[in-house]
Amino acid sequence: MAYGRLDVFWPDGQFKTYPLVENSISVGRSSGNSIALDTTTISRYHLSLTHDGSTTMITDLESANGTFVDSERLQANTPRILDGGEEIQIGHLRLIYHQLDEMPTQPMKPLDETTLHIEAVAPSFRLDVIGPPAPFSPGANMSAEVSITNTGSQPQSYVVDVSGIPGEWVRIDRPEIKIEPEQSEQVLINFRPLRRSDSRPGDYRVTVRVAVKNQPEQKLDALIVVRILPYSGFGMALERTLLTSGERFRLHLHNQGSAPLPLTISGRDRENALRYVMSTPQVTLMPGARFVVQGEVRPDKPTLWGKPRQHTFDLQVRSQDAARFLAVARGRLIEKPMLPSWTPLALAGTALGGLLVVIALLVVLLQPPRPPQIESFTVNPTQVAQGETIALNWTARDVNNLSLLIDGKSVIERIGSETTGLTLDTSGLSGDVVLSLIATNGGLQTSAEQQLYVYVPLGAGSFATTPAQLVRYVVQNLTVSWNIPGAVKTRISGLEGFMNTTGLNTEYGAEATMTNLVGIPSNPLRLVLVAEDEAGNMREQTLDVPVINPECLPAGPPVTLYAGPDARYQVVGTVPAGGMVVVDAQDGSGQWLRAQLTGGLSGWGVRSEFACARTFNTADLVKELNVPALPPDTATPTVTPTARAVTATPVVTLTPAGGAPSTSAQQAVPAATATASG
Repeated sequence: MAYGRLDVFWPDGQFKTYPLVENSISVGRSSGNSIALDTTTISRYHLSLTHDGSTTMITDLESANGTFVDSERLQANTPRILDGGEEIQIGHLRLIYHQLDEMPTQPMKPLDETTLHIEAVAPSFRLDVIGPPAPFSPGANMSAEVSITNTGSQPQSYVVDVSGIPGEWVRIDRPEIKIEPEQSEQVLINFRPLRRSDSRPGDYRVTVRVAVKNQPEQKLDALIVVRILPYSGFGMALERTLLTSGERFRLHLHNQGSAPLPLTISGRDRENALRYVMSTPQVTLMPGARFVVQGEVRPDKPTLWGKPRQHTFDLQVRSQDAARFLAVARGRLIEKPMLPSWTPLALAGTALGGLLVVIALLVVLLQPPRPPQIESFTVNPTQVAQGETIALNWTARDVNNLSLLIDGKSVIERIGSETTGLTLDTSGLSGDVVLSLIATNGGLQTSAEQQLYVYVPLGAGSFATTPAQLVRYVVQNLTVSWNIPGAVKTRISGLEGFMNTTGLNTEYGAEATMTNLVGIPSNPLRLVLVAEDEAGNMREQTLDVPVINPECLPAGPPVTLYAGPDARYQVVGTVPAGGMVVVDAQDGSGQWLRAQLTGGLSGWGVRSEFACARTFNTADLVKELNVPALPPDTATPTVTPTARAVTATPVVTLTPAGGAPSTSAQQAVPAATATASG
């Protein structure tokens, strides 16, 4: 049974997959290897893979050009553990090691105190999130642990969602989970960025959202930061490995990694008998970029006449990053003599003619070089979001070298005269940028410029309210805050359902906090935040603020309800012991509360006879000053209501609608509807 596989990628785009079954596997160019790879850029026995049943190890077997794992060169004969997803570079081959299960659910390792830990609480559940403990590279796995605690009295199902990072990078082992009352369950979120050049490195602000399945407005968000490291990958191929005198070579380069890759190209032959003329001996490739280096291999001392000679040469490409890897492409040069073999016999008779030819050549060679010309230079697009790539294209004549400058600073010093375009990554650029193309021919130079505007794109940011929920019929303070990276202006709407918005600003900056917003909510709020970046791109975020009812129940015996806030009014109903009602107002003195009855009726009860939920303060309820007049036959003096004597008043906590009521003794309180009488 295979415990993994090895994918081998060749510079020309071909690849092959090898299943890993044996516990000891050797890789190299010799046919005696378990995996024999036909290329002279690796050693006969280059590396080995060993598996002990649970762990896979890679070992460099003292190879000539070395073995690189995720851009780090291995020490010879020193094993290293492979976790799955690593990129292995040997010669000009790229290998990817995969575990049998590419997306395993991994057990969480003990985390130190510096690990990101986030806790959030909603009326009916609690959320604890522990973020990834360390940065990691594309192809590798890292996990975040989510703990959900049901603090209500009924079983509940929850839905887990993740945003702020590409969805194909994320796997949630239990996206929907049912939890019993007072119980906690764990959910594992596995992050595995794809090992592709467009997997942008950097910090991702990831939002983990947990919501009650049948009440999606009851949700909690936790923001964690997932840091993705860059990785390196490289491919090269010599278009033609057999050249004749005067033919130019074409060396194809490909940055298969996710970070800019600086390269130096040089030539080498065993006899040191060749000279190498290259259009671009140094180049920096952006992630995913391809480039062709052209040049010529010439004998250091050309043969005048005789038989053709064969030279073997290597084109070497060395990275200038921390890896300093070296890749080699081998070719052969057939040197043809400058003159045919019978030339010595003819030289004596043609000496005079040869002299005239030499003089003519000298006249041509001593002519001054033509001035270089840049006929066109274009940038597409001319306005781009930071991190995206642009295409540069040009046509030029009478040029022996080109170079590219950004805001006067050289980026690519040598570009071959036959190159007509390249791609440029804008990750490190912002604002107005001047791109300059410099063309030279001998000592002559000309240039062309193009303007580019790079704007910061809108980020996910944050958008929240305090408190996270509101209570009907209660005068409350609301704070709304947001921070949207890359925004130049923001607008918010939806507060009209809470307060009079006259006097509020119509536009804000990228970051704002609105405090002391006083209002009385009646329905759930849907706040809409519209952010706009420098280029006019807009993004809309919606935040739902739930509104719950203010609820009370008798603190002891049943509560009598009257038609008005006075015991002299007619009795209209009774709230039974343990029955829960919604209160929507208080009288001017604050000693009476108005409770809602069935059929749209209401009645007044003495405030001290109720025990109300801790989600609101009865002193903040709306005051109702327009109350019914007392019956004409009642006594004129005002009677101050006296609270009914209660032998024991338990401390009662009510959870608003959608939650589960409970007493201090953790006993369920049944819902009840007050009955009307007349």
